[in-house]
Amino acid sequence: MIHALSYVVRPTRLRTGLLIVFAALAATNCGTDPVSPSTLTDSPADPTTGTVMDSPTLASVVSNTSPFGPVGLWNTATTVSYGPKPFSFSQNANNPSNIVTQISTARSMGQRLVLALSASNTNNVTNGKFDINKWKNHINAYNTTAIRNAIAAGVSDGTIVGNMLLDEPETKRWGGNIDKRVIDQLASFAKNIFPSLPQGINHGPPGYKWHTEQTYKVLDYVLYQYNWFITTGDVNAWRNTVLARAKTDGVRPALSLNVLDGGVQDRSGTYDCSGSGQAGKGTYYPNCQMTPTQVTTWGKALVGSGCFLLLWKYNGDYMRKSANQTAFSQLASAAASKPRQSCKRP
Repeated sequence: MIHALSYVVRPTRLRTGLLIVFAALAATNCGTDPVSPSTLTDSPADPTTGTVMDSPTLASVVSNTSPFGPVGLWNTATTVSYGPKPFSFSQNANNPSNIVTQISTARSMGQRLVLALSASNTNNVTNGKFDINKWKNHINAYNTTAIRNAIAAGVSDGTIVGNMLLDEPETKRWGGNIDKRVIDQLASFAKNIFPSLPQGINHGPPGYKWHTEQTYKVLDYVLYQYNWFITTGDVNAWRNTVLARAKTDGVRPALSLNVLDGGVQDRSGTYDCSGSGQAGKGTYYPNCQMTPTQVTTWGKALVGSGCFLLLWKYNGDYMRKSANQTAFSQLASAAASKPRQSCKRP
């Protein structure tokens, strides 16, 4: 689902106004941190004008509607690649040096975030196997007073929806040494540092069938992704199946559309995705992009059934097509009519 979780880090000088906010926040927690707040980045710049903005107050500025948006909407800690409207939400790469700035910027823009604090694929593997110690080291890099307080404030006011612990644990790239008990260990470790932050994982389309003999005891939410080939277009049957799986597992469901690779497949031999119900080639054979009608129809069948609706993933060419923009706007309207749900486990 996430094949790259990185963007250019642009460290800058921390402004006096932001230091005042951090000092006030840190007054409630005087522990010694491995990273000083002075290493963090500057106040965010307006993503349209580039003008440096003052740090916002920690007030509730996020709407109480269902979050909707793509993976990878942000290209830096202070700028987005598109809009952000009609999107209200996204999942993005994080970095300890700029996460406080990104949270502040998202708040000022009225955008919500799913964090990915330690979701890198290759950096968490040793000799072809998932390395839990490497994973923990990446989480520990965020264990500072300033970052803990910024994340807690973001969860409190709705700017932060959750944190993805791991992407597609069912896939071979992790080496086969992960199951739901290991995921619960990751969730417990992260909760000890960020107790209010909902912890989840992302599955690819077949992932809901992963380790069905086990259930979660700690994990808060699971994201399930829809792709046409799973049910040949019967999104309602798929939705009902994954919602039942989430209930059995004791987690909140979150849902996703694979807009770049989840359309009707093309196995005709020419692979150009130009047939009926097809909308251009996907990222690899035999996948095709979703049509605007599929995005709207399938998305409306899913929105509001989970604690957010995610699109995989941001792609400039796909997002700029006017018909797709219309579909996104229609989904955004549908999401705006649904109440926000917590991603905390029931």
